[in-house]
Amino acid sequence: MVALTFFSCSRSRILTYNIWRTITESPEIVINKIDNPIKDSVRLSVLWAGHSTVLLQIYEKVLLFDPFFEDRFAFFFTRKLESGLLYENLSKLDIIFVSHSHFDHLSFHSLDELSNLFPKTNLVFPAGVEEYLPNFDLNMHRLDTTGIFSGKYYGKTTIIDDVKITPVYAVHTGGRYALDSYLWRVQGHCGFIVEYKDVSVYFAGDTGYDDIAFKKIGEKFNIELAFIPIGPCRNCEEKGFLYHTSVMEAIKLFEDIKAKKMIPIHYGTIEYMNDPRVPIYVLEKILEEEKYLKDLKDKVFILDEGEQIIY
Repeated sequence: MVALTFFSCSRSRILTYNIWRTITESPEIVINKIDNPIKDSVRLSVLWAGHSTVLLQIYEKVLLFDPFFEDRFAFFFTRKLESGLLYENLSKLDIIFVSHSHFDHLSFHSLDELSNLFPKTNLVFPAGVEEYLPNFDLNMHRLDTTGIFSGKYYGKTTIIDDVKITPVYAVHTGGRYALDSYLWRVQGHCGFIVEYKDVSVYFAGDTGYDDIAFKKIGEKFNIELAFIPIGPCRNCEEKGFLYHTSVMEAIKLFEDIKAKKMIPIHYGTIEYMNDPRVPIYVLEKILEEEKYLKDLKDKVFILDEGEQIIY
């Protein structure tokens, strides 16, 4: 009962603060947006739009993860910083991924805009998300997640437009409307392993830490680049929340999956219990000061909203 009361009071404070921000403030502007993010000849490029929205190009394939472009969501929350991607300037889009149904990952407005620009584009999501999806003009692909929550940690691989997609374990919830997510713990969430030609990428979605699951995923897949959430966290250098890794846990996850490179996501956009950029300040501090993590400095790439990096 005490835990439930604390949970309720904490969320009430966050909600009250964000309602006030929604009334009085607008998101800060991203000045240096890229007009033409799709490249003619590239092996691997990444544009981080902010929060968990990632535009990924692997050779000629253009992939978009958890598109969330609007300034406000769930009625009461306003972004601290606007989206860093000019999605209307995309010249092509092959596959859209949605990792779970929460408002900041499954955005109806964003998917509606994308379906108007790219009708019949492939939309990929874990089983369970379909319960919350309107009828967009997109080719729907529900992934079979059988087994990922019962000790196997990865599901059935699906090939879409020559891209191999495998759903993998995540410590999170499905659902959309708080009660179905956090009390009933509805499933409908996952991470993704995406493989095309000689490139393998891991997108974690939202997840907490598990000291067994991610080691198993690292043994199964040869991951080149990992997108791992680092927020929100109250004490980012210690244990995180049940469903969200702290900064230190994100580093452990990165080491467990044995990826070659990491880009942190899921911070900087939404204010929960503190400044949403606190996680990145802590990550920068850890990479500079912790001697036993010095070798990570050349593996972790921190992007600004709207910044693009080409490997």
